[in-house]
Amino acid sequence: MSDHQKRGSSGFTFILKNNILPFLLPSSYPNIGIVMAGGFGLTFLLQMIWQEIPDEKLFFSKTSLIGFSVITLFRLLALLLVFVFVTEHYKISEHYTWGRNPGLGAHFIAFMAGVPAMLIAIGLHNLFIYFELKIGNPIPPQLYYYITSEGSVYGLILMVIMVVIFPILIEELFFRGLVFSVLPDKWWIRIFVPAVLSTLFAVNRLELPAYFVIGLLCSLVRYFTDNTICSCITRLGFFCTKILMAPILPTQDPSEVQNAIDYNRMTIYASLIGIALGIVMLLVLIRQLRYLRYLQKNEDMRCETEEGKPLFIPLSEHFHADFIIGVCCLLLCWIMS
Repeated sequence: MSDHQKRGSSGFTFILKNNILPFLLPSSYPNIGIVMAGGFGLTFLLQMIWQEIPDEKLFFSKTSLIGFSVITLFRLLALLLVFVFVTEHYKISEHYTWGRNPGLGAHFIAFMAGVPAMLIAIGLHNLFIYFELKIGNPIPPQLYYYITSEGSVYGLILMVIMVVIFPILIEELFFRGLVFSVLPDKWWIRIFVPAVLSTLFAVNRLELPAYFVIGLLCSLVRYFTDNTICSCITRLGFFCTKILMAPILPTQDPSEVQNAIDYNRMTIYASLIGIALGIVMLLVLIRQLRYLRYLQKNEDMRCETEEGKPLFIPLSEHFHADFIIGVCCLLLCWIMS
């Protein structure tokens, strides 16, 4: 072998060892790539299995409450599995994922944040359906939903557990806990990225604007209170307000309207007023949340505590092959829905 060939071979070996292999192999740091690859990879696999199973092979309908509960449970278990694996493998402490105790006042503010979240989200949901009908577009289909007239105690308990309690706890722990903790310590990254990922995880074109608003409010609460339980309380406040305000601001069922002419005008006006009130309330709450964050920062500086410090993860460690795999799996979830 000539000297030129030896230099070429050693150059290729150097590039392979220092550039290609580190990109292909998982990082030694916890990062958004491994979280997305695990979470959305398992989600895509479950989605393909669910769509390929014929309805005749099941003893329940996919659109029944039981069918919805089954697929929801498996999707949530996939997120929980990734959460446990990443936190245990990379030894991530609980105060990074759960945050600190911000006090009773912060929990009350977090619950109240569910009110503007409901007003804006329901208003956008109703207006989105109206404008889709107005321009003649078909209502986007939903991949995961249920139709039930179940009024028994067991049916209501199952609905509360699989529609409210489990999704709130596990989704918030994954997106506002794990995803939040591994992201760079920039306020706009830690607020918008979990909101976008949690919205896309739902794979629901019809509720896309509404879910983004809810995710954004939960991320704001998580960032300013530095507590994952507070974002759970915000979603709980959303559901409570939705039930209480249903007579005034109902959620429009797309199956009940065929065109824009059939749409109840009072629902449109109520939605517009609800969005306006929600924005005003949101601005007031953000002011209170920012003040809470200011007090936490001062306390950290005074006590020199480690609680408020983020994980140290070099930016380059986020962009390995697993990041591309996670993005591709997320795109495939939407393409195949």
